[in-house]
Amino acid sequence: MLTPQLKYRPFLLLLLLTLLVALAPLTLAQDMTYTESPMFADLDLPSLDQRLPLNPAVVEPLVEQGEYGGTLRVGFVGTNPGWGGLWFMTGWENLVIWKHDFSGVDPNIAESWDVSDDTSEYTFHLREGMKWSDGTPFTADDIMFYIEDILFNEEIMPGGPVADWLPADGADEFQAEKIDDYTVKFSFANPYGTFLFNLATWSGRHITWFPKHYLTQFHADYNENVDELVSQEDGVENWVALFNKKAAGPTEDIQLFYDMPERPLLFPWVITQPLGTGTTITLERNPYYWKVDSSGKQLPYIDTIIGTSYQDAESRTFAMLNGDLDIIKDPGSENRIIYFEAIEEGKPLAIGLPVSDGGNTNTIHFNRTVDDPVKAEVFANKDFRIGMSHAVNRAEIIEIVHFGQGEPSQAAPLESSPLYNEQLATQYLEYNVDLANEYLDKVLPQKDAEGYRLGSDGNRFSIIMSIANDLSYGTTWVQISELLIEQWRAVGIEVTLNSMPDTQFVENKKANNLEATLYTGEGGAGLTAILDPRYYTPFEYFGMYGNGWFAWYYAAQDSVQVEPPDEIKALRDEYQKVLTAPSQEEQIELMSNVLQIAADEFWVIGISRPAPGYQPYHQRLGNIPETWIDGWIEGVQKLLYPEQWYLKS
Repeated sequence: MLTPQLKYRPFLLLLLLTLLVALAPLTLAQDMTYTESPMFADLDLPSLDQRLPLNPAVVEPLVEQGEYGGTLRVGFVGTNPGWGGLWFMTGWENLVIWKHDFSGVDPNIAESWDVSDDTSEYTFHLREGMKWSDGTPFTADDIMFYIEDILFNEEIMPGGPVADWLPADGADEFQAEKIDDYTVKFSFANPYGTFLFNLATWSGRHITWFPKHYLTQFHADYNENVDELVSQEDGVENWVALFNKKAAGPTEDIQLFYDMPERPLLFPWVITQPLGTGTTITLERNPYYWKVDSSGKQLPYIDTIIGTSYQDAESRTFAMLNGDLDIIKDPGSENRIIYFEAIEEGKPLAIGLPVSDGGNTNTIHFNRTVDDPVKAEVFANKDFRIGMSHAVNRAEIIEIVHFGQGEPSQAAPLESSPLYNEQLATQYLEYNVDLANEYLDKVLPQKDAEGYRLGSDGNRFSIIMSIANDLSYGTTWVQISELLIEQWRAVGIEVTLNSMPDTQFVENKKANNLEATLYTGEGGAGLTAILDPRYYTPFEYFGMYGNGWFAWYYAAQDSVQVEPPDEIKALRDEYQKVLTAPSQEEQIELMSNVLQIAADEFWVIGISRPAPGYQPYHQRLGNIPETWIDGWIEGVQKLLYPEQWYLKS
């Protein structure tokens, strides 16, 4: 088993190589004898060789060859099964996929690819005979439908082509060409050395997400009677809204598909019973899934998945401890001791030890684009952020919330990363009330009778801190916020907590009503800061220190847009240079410049380095390795290849 340190090393060494040639799978699919689950024995289906592509993707089991059958029990909190865990276990199939050790990318939906010397052109070869879950062939036409009829459709994308994987610089000049039914060519306006890696992440989801044969019925260019369908659908006013809803994208939440059993997918399991108003969702194996294991057994091994919704994390934890669930996402740092003690007590549990790719436990954002001019001016003042950072008692938060695990740190790449910036990681960490007051006095020198600071308008400077309170990965955010509020009160800053469901948080974000918030801390391990620079450069969706800037940059029609000053635009240009650099060496050099700017700007305030992770699961669940890299970039559980999980008999 590779140590975490050794895992990062091949990622760096193979980064450039992966850009130049598609690495062959460990086992070739040709000449295999394929077998299928007994579940299909009595179903009226085409033969297996007609359901699989000519060259299926081969998955080497991470521990051992699995056996067919059984029902996987997954628990999540709230009413969104996708974000609750199922998206990372049953979805996330892109053109390419991360190698399990995070050392580069492997072919996935794309069988292979070719890249031009300057990395501005990519030609993808798809798997001939691959099919959607309803048996319809998946071809280059599906990708071209997305590019031509969605991405470049002026009604769906009135602000022009916008996508996570498409650089804004030169987006209008991007071209896609269908070479034949199983070959597409992408041509970018500029070199794009990080494209393959972006494709393996969340950013790559849309390219293979839209089944043309199903979605044309909801598209005005293909159905002249689409208004009749609009009139029959609740909650939509025009064909664009209908299309987004039925497609679960590009502007609607992709997780909507969990409510649509009729929508064709490319995933290991398909929905047979949506959650609806109940408490369970059921998925069953996809008979047309296009992967096999190294012995030729069609994946997935597991027949059925039942996801159960819980009202709160505590009841889900109890169910896990009681043996009623097989796996959950985000077990919570506060429950670490409980799970380890449960194993000592003989509970039927096991624990994997993932290594976080994050650079910080949490980041604190003060929104410079907020509508209130007094607050916007203060939030933009670096002295204010420095003072607020020195007022944070990180040792207290680490001890109370994280049980003493982790070290104080700002948001920054890890020491093991070639992108590590000591200034960015270590500045303004000292807990010093006097020093905090010294900096805050430069910005808000006046106080009222109760000792609270006054804004330039003479009113008490009071901040609303908005927190999403129902995210599985944010179970400690309210507790941390309450500690921060008390610590900031000691330096004369009044902060009020506004805790809300994530759906409301997102609406407030779109309306640019967020004054301050607490969020995650991605961008730590290896080169992940390049792929997810949200805390290091402006105009990122989760960079809520410049919330309105993101909406302006991406012409988000459903959000309040705030045009940034020219100097902020120029800083983003520095990150664009990273994306266009054709070599790993240049990417690291240019991203180091971006990180130095981040250190000088001090965009966000960090809390601490992440503690060692843990993943509880039922003992009967097989093919979970001892350790792995865990994070958003990697797809969380997707890096564990859930299609090769199995249930031990």
